[in-house]
Amino acid sequence: MRLKVRLRGRFMLKENLRDNPDAIAEYLTEMFDKNDIGSILGAIKLAMTAQNVKALAESTGMRRDGLYKTFDGRKDPQLSRILSLFEGLDVRIVVKPLPARERPPRPKLGRPVSSSKRRRVHDPLEP
Repeated sequence: MRLKVRLRGRFMLKENLRDNPDAIAEYLTEMFDKNDIGSILGAIKLAMTAQNVKALAESTGMRRDGLYKTFDGRKDPQLSRILSLFEGLDVRIVVKPLPARERPPRPKLGRPVSSSKRRRVHDPLEP
């Protein structure tokens, strides 16, 4: 079931996100796909403020004002706080690979040949 949660207005979006883990997951996934920290933090804050923040603070073990300060966009929040908040929102982070891209060949592994061995050329006719 694909939910239609689009940014038609902050109020309408907040209304859809309130106590709705499916809508929260879809919205945050869409923001994470953009791979932009500002968009991600804004989406997390919007999902958080759509809830009863006092109850959310109690379920995450964080203080209410701490939640607001952590996700106000002024600094990067700690991963542990993000995971606590996501647990309180009943969602989780899923990691998936990026599309394949052209990469230069990797160097061979192992010890490099020493410079003295590179200079010596072994002549099979020499004893």
